Parts: sequence; structure tokens; C-alpha cells
Amino acid sequence: MPLTYGSEKLSPAMPVWMPGVETRLYQFIARIAAAFLGGLDPVVSVYTRRSVACGEVVFGRSDIDLHILFAPFADVTSEAKFLRDLAVRHASLKRLLPCLGDCDASTQEELAYWYRTRPYIWYRDRGWLRLYGKEVERPCGALTSSEERDSLLSWFFWAWERLPGFYRTGNVRTCCNLFLDMVNAYGLYIGAFDAPQRRAEVLRYWRDSLPPSREREELHRGFHSGFRGNYRALTQWLYGESLKLCDALYAHVAQKLEGKGCGAELRSLMPFAFSQRRYLLVDPLRPAEVAQAFTIMQGSPAVCVTTEKTLKLYLYHRNPWEYAAIRTYEHAFPLSPPPPEAFQREIRRSLHREIPRRAGFSIGKKTDRSSAIGYHYAQCRLYNDHGIVAADAADLVRQYERCYGTWPYKGNAARDDYFLHDYPVICQTMDDLSRLPPSNVSVRF
Repeated sequence: MPLTYGSEKLSPAMPVWMPGVETRLYQFIARIAAAFLGGLDPVVSVYTRRSVACGEVVFGRSDIDLHILFAPFADVTSEAKFLRDLAVRHASLKRLLPCLGDCDASTQEELAYWYRTRPYIWYRDRGWLRLYGKEVERPCGALTSSEERDSLLSWFFWAWERLPGFYRTGNVRTCCNLFLDMVNAYGLYIGAFDAPQRRAEVLRYWRDSLPPSREREELHRGFHSGFRGNYRALTQWLYGESLKLCDALYAHVAQKLEGKGCGAELRSLMPFAFSQRRYLLVDPLRPAEVAQAFTIMQGSPAVCVTTEKTLKLYLYHRNPWEYAAIRTYEHAFPLSPPPPEAFQREIRRSLHREIPRRAGFSIGKKTDRSSAIGYHYAQCRLYNDHGIVAADAADLVRQYERCYGTWPYKGNAARDDYFLHDYPVICQTMDDLSRLPPSNVSVRF
């Protein structure tokens, strides 16, 4: 199904990017890293995903994303010590190899469950290449039910959430990759693709679905040169295209928040770091309005330019917890609250140890999630047991202590404290939530 925006005539461009050569160099580096990490018992295999596995590397700019498979442990304490040691190895290796990116760790059985209950992860990973150890058959994701298909919206908004930060830094290559992830998820969601596509194919689909334009030709040229050159001016245009894509998606999604008339600006706190957020709502077909909002976003890390339709999807399918934070600031917020099934879906998708493991691997990075992860699971427990959605960190701690007693998380960035204390608490919370039925109490904001 074609998209419905664009204009102007384009001219042909010659590809100069050499992804095959650059990918082989990255795979060589990745195997060195995998052998070092695989030397720790009980690692079974180390795989790489995404660009390095798909053959779309831009040397010096791409990341090496890893997935480590290990044998199951008899108890969480032994597992936590292993994860701490593995995270230390990964951090020391990253100092030598800055191109190391995200690292997930799981057993083979956990990986199968991960893909079965969060199938969008399988589609987002795209590729899967063994670097070290035993050959393990990768479980396959599926989109046979409406909930599995809707999980693609988590991939779509995973990319959408990251666009403002890379827009502000002028990183056109990452903005392009995130936008193509959004198009990939969109194409799968509407049935244009029957499997996740390589980014080159996604770009071709998107380019062929729209009338020609000078910017699309420039993006095509930039992509096929690995964005080596001055393409920074494309960041604003790419972001504008993402706004149009969000609104195009809206028409295809049955479940979303009801209501309209949000106004031009909304304030919020972003769970679960509870950082300040300021949404500027625009009409993507009004260039002057969009350009003015972009100027404001460029100068403020708290600002996100978006549309009302996007929020109605995002708060339903990606982050229903944020609705309470918006309501704290916007008492007349006209959108209906997410239904209980939206919150329960996010709780189910949180019952994977891969999530707190990745938070532990992020310690010391700019994207450190180790302090926020305790808030996440405390909120899941509060909602499951009592139907409570907290508005901010202080409210969450207060409500938790009222219901359960002492706040259980240390929440600092020391690996020992995180893996040996907070991680076992999170695992126990997951086990409890997987056994307990959801509360019948009405949602309380």
C-alpha cells in the first residue's frame, strides 16, 4: 500500500558505499570480542544481529550488537554473579572497541520465549550471525494474532522515541536508520512486507511508494555513500517525514486513545527515568508550523515535536504509563486513558530477564537504565495488585511503601549493587507477577 505525500522530480544517483567490505571488517572485530566474552563460563554461543549480521555496516559509524546465550543456572544468585562478571568484561572490551553496541544475554529457552511474547524483537533484530561457540537455531517470531501484529508498534515507537536526540546532534545517518526502522515496521504492519527487510530494500520501497523529490534523491545518495559527506541538512526533512509516517500509520490501527483537541503543547515526565518532557504538537502538512517547532526542539533536550495522532497511538501501544504523568500537568487532557488491557500487555512484555540484564550492561553509558529499572517493576507490581499508576518518582515510592513497606531498590550505578541486590529483587517481582492474576481494581491515576 503506498504512502501519500511528497513532490518534485529526482535524478539518478550512483551508489558508492561498500557495505560488503566494511561488514567483513566489522565481523572480524566482532569475532574477537565474542571470543573474549565467550571465554567466561557458562557461555554457550555469541551472536550478532542487525547491521553486522545483515551486511549493512558503515565502518566507524555502525555498532556491533551482541546476543550472548548461556547455560541456565540453578539459582538467581549464581546467575547474578555471572552477569556481573560478564558486564565487567563487556565494559572493559568496549573501552578498547567503542563500536560495541547493545548486549543482550539469555538462555536458549528464554530467547524462544522472548521472541514468542515480544515478536517485534525478532523482526527488529533482522539478522542473526554466529560469532563464537555452539550453533543454535534461532527461534522464529510470528504475527498470527492481533496482539502479535500490534507488537510491531512497539518497534515503530522504539525508533520514534530516539529520533529527537539524534536530530539535535545532527546525526543524519542514525536519523535515517531510525526512520527506515519505522518504515520497516509500518510495511510489516500494513502487509506490504511478509518479513523484515534490509534497510536498502526498505528505502527502495519507501522511495517507490511516493512521488519523486529532491530530498529523497539526496537521501538515496547519502545512504549509498554511508552518509560520508555533508548531509546534515536532511535531518529536519527526515524528521518531518517521520511525522507524516506516524499520521499515515494512525489510519491502519484499530486500537488507540479516544478524544481530540490536545492543543499545541503538553508537559510530561518520561517514565521511568521521570525526566522532563515537553511535547509540541504540530500538523505535519503545515511546513511553517513544523519548522518553528523544530527550532524550539533544537535548543531543548526536553522537547519532542510530534502530532496528536502519534500520541494517541504511543500512549496506547508503547508507554501507557506516561498518561498519568501528562494528567499531572494537564488536568483538562482531552484524551481518554489507556484501557486496563494496555497496561496488562506492557506488564506481560516486561516479564523477561533480558530487560534488567540489558539495564545492567548499560551501567556507565550515557543511556544508563539501571536506576530507572526498579521504578519500572515497582510500577508493574502496583498496577497488577492495586490498579495504581504513579505520576512521578516520588509518588511511585510513596505508593509502593504504603502498599508493601520499604522501597527495595538501591538504584545506584555500581555493578555489584545492581546485579547482586536489585537484579534478584526484579527477578522475584517477575516471578510473582507471572503467577498472580491481575487486580480487578479500577485504574487510579
